[in-house]
Amino acid sequence: MTAGAPALALAQGGGVRSPATWGMVPGVRRLPRSRAAQLASAVLLVAAATGLCALGRAVLALPDLVAVYLLAIMAASALLDLGPSLVAATLSVAAYDFFFIPPYYTFAVSEARHLLTFATMLVVAALINGLTRRVRRQAAAAQEARERARVEALKGSLLSSLSHDLRTPLAAITGAASTLRADGERLSAGERQELAETVCEEAERLERLLANLLDMTRLQAGEVVLRREWVPLDEIVGPVLARLEPALGARAVEVALPPDLGLCHVDPLLVEQLLINLLENAAKYTPEAAPIELGARIVQGDAGGRALVIELGDRGPGIAPEVGARLFEKFHRGSHVGIPGVGLGLAICKAIAEAHGGTIEATPRPGGGTRFRVTLPQPSSPPGPPPPAGEEVAG
Repeated sequence: MTAGAPALALAQGGGVRSPATWGMVPGVRRLPRSRAAQLASAVLLVAAATGLCALGRAVLALPDLVAVYLLAIMAASALLDLGPSLVAATLSVAAYDFFFIPPYYTFAVSEARHLLTFATMLVVAALINGLTRRVRRQAAAAQEARERARVEALKGSLLSSLSHDLRTPLAAITGAASTLRADGERLSAGERQELAETVCEEAERLERLLANLLDMTRLQAGEVVLRREWVPLDEIVGPVLARLEPALGARAVEVALPPDLGLCHVDPLLVEQLLINLLENAAKYTPEAAPIELGARIVQGDAGGRALVIELGDRGPGIAPEVGARLFEKFHRGSHVGIPGVGLGLAICKAIAEAHGGTIEATPRPGGGTRFRVTLPQPSSPPGPPPPAGEEVAG
């Protein structure tokens, strides 16, 4: 995998719209895309204008009636495509002539000056529609430029972070391996062991970084298939803690799983990845003397459903009030200097929780730190125990 793959996925998912998209001027309501719906809108605008003119016919002069129809034509030209707006103008001319120009209820025109009025109404429709289309194109182009600038800035931030986070473990691996190759015979057994552990630890760090990039790309592309199983949660937590022992260091992880928790209906591999990312995040931001608390319970929902709630609490610096939900956005990183990472771990946690139909949230803890709460919906009850060997199951 290359660093460009996630960036490409980001660009594709960034919502960059082309000028051909049905973009409207900000603040203007979107209208139907289909031609039939637009033609119907044009007819309704003309019918409304005709109704208003009929109601005010006794007090309005002919120029006032023309102004009412011009308003309908301007609305159609601003909101509809060229064809429907010209239809609205033509229908306005026809309705004005048929109902309000003598001789009434005929399309005959007794005075030539009315022909100029008709031509003016059609020209106004064409001009306003042309100006509106130009504004739409300019607004769409400006929006596209803003989106492209945002994506490019995000790509630059990602590549800059990747270059740092990839270079750090690679430099450590290269340095340790070079020392072993050049001076291995002169080093003591303890020094060689320490250098070998450095190579292993930095290689594992590099592997986790690349795995997060790959996981986020697959989750974003919808390529991950949820494979739920009924499993005890402690069978997921145990291997996670064993795997993260080097990253956790001297930090104590206090696990509280009630004996009656029972089986959980989850995708074990995805929940394992979720716990790994949460614990790694806690290890990054908490001092080694501060414990990390991990617990779980089954709760009953308001609608009678069950849910597995997993909570992880730390005693780190906490989250700033202005961060909020941004904590789980892709490539969002805290303001703490010297903390490695590219800002994908918590975004992957959110994607995994949502893949299970659940949620994840982070709240400040009294006394400092952060509490992460993952809620995963569960079936009404786990399956019963399998029958003893050789016993027939009633059909």
